[in-house]
Amino acid sequence: MKHLFLFSVTLALLLAACQQQPDPAPAPPAPVEAAYFFPVKQNGQWGYIDRAGAVQIAPQFAQAWAFSDDRALVRMDSGFGYIDRAGTLVIPATFEDAWYFSEGLAPVQIDGKWGYINTEGDVVVEPQFELDPAVLEENAYQPRTIAPTEVDGQYGYQDEAGQLVIDPRFDQAWFFSDGIARVQKDGMWGYINTDGDVLVEPQFDRAWDFTHGLALVQVGDAYGYINETGAYVWEPSK
Repeated sequence: MKHLFLFSVTLALLLAACQQQPDPAPAPPAPVEAAYFFPVKQNGQWGYIDRAGAVQIAPQFAQAWAFSDDRALVRMDSGFGYIDRAGTLVIPATFEDAWYFSEGLAPVQIDGKWGYINTEGDVVVEPQFELDPAVLEENAYQPRTIAPTEVDGQYGYQDEAGQLVIDPRFDQAWFFSDGIARVQKDGMWGYINTDGDVLVEPQFDRAWDFTHGLALVQVGDAYGYINETGAYVWEPSK
């Protein structure tokens, strides 16, 4: 499956099309306790947990992605659609492909062409674009004050002035998110803080950024979530 990262659509075309439609109403902010759901896989089906690891939407989808604008992209046998926080399919799963909502709009593919819908499922930019595919695997980055740098085949971190602030000692390193960065040592991934202290020892086959207090990790072919202490809130499952 290929997803298209559609920000290459010209702003002029998008604005022109949107001027012919009412502006989509912004989604009301979610209560804090319901603000963050995380997709998990169990027995081959995807559902959602909260930050405590409690199941909020039972596993029932072929694939699931994170919430944005109070909608989450899911894949079903019939195609791609969107659910709300109650797990209700509020935008039918009839699209050939689709991606996240951002500022009330989401890109969708219909009959091989890409356009945009609003959070009610109304088409606001008619499918008309053919764009180069790109796989979007990472979250949007947060503002960066230090960045990974390579020195003699090892990775550390430098500040905006180019001064080393974390000594190069990792095989690979990634940008900080929520004040935590994922790093690789001897083929395994763990996490450090901005002082370079190891928060979670390298032990995962793959790891992703922390977002809202949790990080997705892979052990073998199973996926789980850890908190900032490295404790599982969702044991690896598949």
